[in-house]
Amino acid sequence: MRFRILLLSAIALLGFCTEIFAQDIYVSEVLQDAPLDTADCGDIRLSIKNISYFKNNEYFGEFAEGYTLPGYKLRPTLRYQFLSNVMIEVGAEMVQYGGTDKMDKVYPIVSALWQVVSNFSLRLGVIDGNTRHKLHAAVLDPERVLTSRPETGAQVLWSTAKMEGEVWVDWQAFIKHGDTIPERFMAGVRTDWTLVDKGDYCFELPFRVTFNHIGGQISDFPEPVQSLMNMQIGVKSRHKKYDSFVKEVYYGVDFLYFKVFNGGDAHLITDGWAINPEVGIKTRLISASAGYFRADDYNSLHGMPILTSHSRFLGTYRKKRDIALAHIALEKEIHKTVRFSLDFNGYCDLNKGQFDYSYGFAIALSPNIKIANVKLDK
Repeated sequence: MRFRILLLSAIALLGFCTEIFAQDIYVSEVLQDAPLDTADCGDIRLSIKNISYFKNNEYFGEFAEGYTLPGYKLRPTLRYQFLSNVMIEVGAEMVQYGGTDKMDKVYPIVSALWQVVSNFSLRLGVIDGNTRHKLHAAVLDPERVLTSRPETGAQVLWSTAKMEGEVWVDWQAFIKHGDTIPERFMAGVRTDWTLVDKGDYCFELPFRVTFNHIGGQISDFPEPVQSLMNMQIGVKSRHKKYDSFVKEVYYGVDFLYFKVFNGGDAHLITDGWAINPEVGIKTRLISASAGYFRADDYNSLHGMPILTSHSRFLGTYRKKRDIALAHIALEKEIHKTVRFSLDFNGYCDLNKGQFDYSYGFAIALSPNIKIANVKLDK
C-alpha cells in the first residue's frame, strides 16, 4: 500500500510537466563570464558575484542522508582588461553557511584570460567551471555551485555557428615531494553540436567525457593510482515558441558510461552504465521536467549520491537502480545580472518504493561596476 501511494505521488509530480536541479543551473547562468568586449579595453572594474540560497534535501533512502543548506557564496574581484583581448582578475571567494559565526571557507582568486579570437579563449588560474561544463547531475552534482571551491587549472572555450565546446582541467589536490596525500584532478571535454536549427526547432547532440585521476609519483600514500572515466552521449530536440505563454518544449535522452582503468581494487564498481530519458516544458513563469533514470552498476566520484549504484557516503550497493524524476521551478529574471528561482525536485526509487525530495530558493547576482579606465603605454 505504501509503495502504491509513493508511486502515485511520483506520477502526480510527473504530471506537472531543464535538467535535474535546474534551479542551480538557472540562477548560476548570471555568474558565468561573457566574452570580452574590445570597447572595454583599459577598464578596471569591480565584479561582485553572489549566490544566496536556502536548500533542503529531504532524503530518507539508502543512498543519501538528508540535510539543509542555508548560506551564500560571495566573490568580489577586480578585473583589469589592459588589452582588448586580455584580462586579469584578482580577488577572493567566501562561503558561509547559516548558523556559523565566521566564514567557513575563503579562497584566493587569480585568473588570466586571453581571448585569442572572438569565439576562442584560454583561461588559466581560476576557471569558469561547475555548470559551465553542462555535465549530467549523475556526473557532477549541481549542488557544487553552492558549496564547492573555485575550480583551478586551465580551460579552453570555443564556439561556431553549429558547435560549442570546451576542454578543461580542474586541479583538486596539489602535492609536493614526501606528501602523504595523492594528487587529484578532474579533466573533461564537452561539445554541443546543433545538427538542425530552424529557429523554432533545433536538434542537438551533446557529448561529454570526464577523467578523474588519483595518484602522483612524488608523494607517499596508501591508495593505488586510479584513473576513472565518465562519458555522456545524448540527443535533444527543442521546440521553441516566441509569442505564447509556453516558450519551449523539449525531450531527449542521455546515455552515461562509467569505467575504472587503473586502481580497480579501490572501487566496488569498475564498469557500468545509466540511461536518462527526459521531457520538459518552459513557460514565461515556470519550468518543469519529468524523467526516468535507469542505472546498472553506474558510479561517479562527483555526481549526486542519489543517482548511483554505490553510495560513497553510506556504503549501500545496488546493481540496478530505477528512479522516477520530477522537477518544477518558478524562475524570474529581475535584471540581466539578477535571477531568482524557487524549485522542487522529486526522486522516487521504483525498486524500493522510497520517495525523496528537495526544495529551495536562490538569488544570484553579478553587478559589474566600472571604476576607471587606464590605458597601457605603447
